[in-house]
Amino acid sequence: MKTDLITSMALLWGATGLFVADVRVALAADGDRDSDFPQVLTPSRLPQRLDDAPSTVTIIDRAMIEASGARRLVDVLRLVPGLQVGYKNNSLPTATYHGLSDEYARRMLLLLNGQRIFQYSRGVIEWNNLPIPLENIERIEVVRGPAAAAYGSNALQAVINIQTGSPAEYPGLSAQIAGGSDGIADGFLRYGGRVGVMDYTLSLSSVGDSGYPGVYDDRRNTSLSFMGDVPFEAGGELKLQAGFARGDYGIENPESTSSEPARDFPVTDNFQSLQWRKPGTRKDEWTLTLSHNAFHYGDRGFRNDQLLPGVTLQFDYDIEEERYEADVQYIRRFSDRWRTRAGFGYYQERVRSPFYFDTDATLSNEVSWLAGHGEYRIDPAWVLNAGAMLEYSSLTASWLFLPRFSVHYHVDDWQTLRLAYSTGSRQPTLYENDGRAVIRAVNVPLTIYRVIASGGLNPEINRSLEVGYHWQAERNQFDVRLFQEHYSDYIGTYYRPAPDVPTALPGVVLDFANDDPIIVRGLEAQWDWRNLSGTRLFASYALTTIDASGTRYDAGYEDSAPRHGLGLLASQEFGNGWQASLNYDYQSGMQWYRDRPIDGYHQLGVRLAKRFKLGSTPVTAELVGANLLGPVSDYLPNREWDRSVFLRFSLDR
Repeated sequence: MKTDLITSMALLWGATGLFVADVRVALAADGDRDSDFPQVLTPSRLPQRLDDAPSTVTIIDRAMIEASGARRLVDVLRLVPGLQVGYKNNSLPTATYHGLSDEYARRMLLLLNGQRIFQYSRGVIEWNNLPIPLENIERIEVVRGPAAAAYGSNALQAVINIQTGSPAEYPGLSAQIAGGSDGIADGFLRYGGRVGVMDYTLSLSSVGDSGYPGVYDDRRNTSLSFMGDVPFEAGGELKLQAGFARGDYGIENPESTSSEPARDFPVTDNFQSLQWRKPGTRKDEWTLTLSHNAFHYGDRGFRNDQLLPGVTLQFDYDIEEERYEADVQYIRRFSDRWRTRAGFGYYQERVRSPFYFDTDATLSNEVSWLAGHGEYRIDPAWVLNAGAMLEYSSLTASWLFLPRFSVHYHVDDWQTLRLAYSTGSRQPTLYENDGRAVIRAVNVPLTIYRVIASGGLNPEINRSLEVGYHWQAERNQFDVRLFQEHYSDYIGTYYRPAPDVPTALPGVVLDFANDDPIIVRGLEAQWDWRNLSGTRLFASYALTTIDASGTRYDAGYEDSAPRHGLGLLASQEFGNGWQASLNYDYQSGMQWYRDRPIDGYHQLGVRLAKRFKLGSTPVTAELVGANLLGPVSDYLPNREWDRSVFLRFSLDR
């Protein structure tokens, strides 16, 4: 591993040095340098230059989303170095950073415009069913590494911040329609206008396909979303957001030991958010955010009267969850060299599922937190970042202290070196701590247990150390990081004897326990290059290894991330409205947590687009092909995505 890292680092550093030297000579000859560095908000919740941020960030903008040809948000994330995407079922895609996850990935935090809207008490993200259409997403900031100092629980491995445009950016009518192989049939409609002083946007989206070939795996996701901005005469604004999404899925599990039939079920998500922002009088600003979201997984399962003579068993997967949150932030700029952010918040999670908790009662967990961050410029070359969070969960009845620190040295106007230490955390979910999953008989008094959680779990902690290098000139940038992450109290699963109750597996039930240590090491690089002739190239590479030799359970931790990952997105403008792009993804073999290994795969997508006008209406026509190198297995070895082609038409008025 050390040899791999040293060799890779040396090659990257050498190539970077030659490339930077050539570009700097060209810039010096022209006498031109773009000093407008990209700004990021997600790492510290302060607006910062990308090369000053305390965490490494991948920025995916609207042009990259379009060039990728993706129909789902989760597939756009394949561009991020070190991040894996997989589909055990078409109904529930999953994404994880540096492995250590099953189909219910719960160690990354997903935000919408900086708000924790889609994270439920299970920690699971419903990627298919987010009430925000892909067409409204203008930018995605992915913090690669733990960020609990700013966000607390679930910011264990990474933070993904979806950023939409403002309602004023979407005036008039926009529409899109797509259709193609594998049952692809998508539609999108958006209208923006003004009522009084409020700008608003209303969007309706429907996305569907037939899923894996040869499997009953159809899906149809329909969403309605609203955004509104109300400015104040004295400065500041009120932002309103709301969304509703319904997913209708077919599911089939031919490997089930309980003769599980193919069936249909719905999933619904909804959220409401209000954010008030008010500038002060001393270069300061207050922000208050209130939000609510709810989730209902409506799979009522099936009945079986063949497993036990004379007994009809009910298998049920229905679960309802709800979350209320309040968040207050205060930002103060003391001078050009020193500024700070402070905040506090509270959220309550509720969950009800008689078959996952063996009770009709609603369970809850409450989390309170207090956090702060400071940025200090010692001089033009040196920048310090320091922040921390105090977090209390009623489930663990304990306080966590979650610090972060980084130091940046600007070698010159183009190059920056950084050293960063950060922590991540994840509180145990209610299911991990209190779960009692059961199968109930409907004609006799019988309860069979599948899961009995012993409780008393500690939060997962990730302590990360990284050394990085960032280069930027004009609109081109390169970033490389060498990192080590140390996980303690990782929450895993194991089977334990349960002789006193009827069990689904002979004499044992599934339980949850803390496990450690797990060490993740690696190297990641990304390069975003553009020129004046309309060419853009985004390339990424990740080398990842996991050392779990000291853990108590042999759970396949070490194989849960691919050793090598490579991504490439290339696009070219040809004039007269023509554009073409190529999206390539390579991942070496891996094994999702407690599932069967999959081989490495190569994935290739191509997009050809033409922009033109029908009268005065701008129209875009696209031809998109995916998996053009052949079938791809990204989660299970016996489930493959086949080649697909679809047409898409968009218009704006």
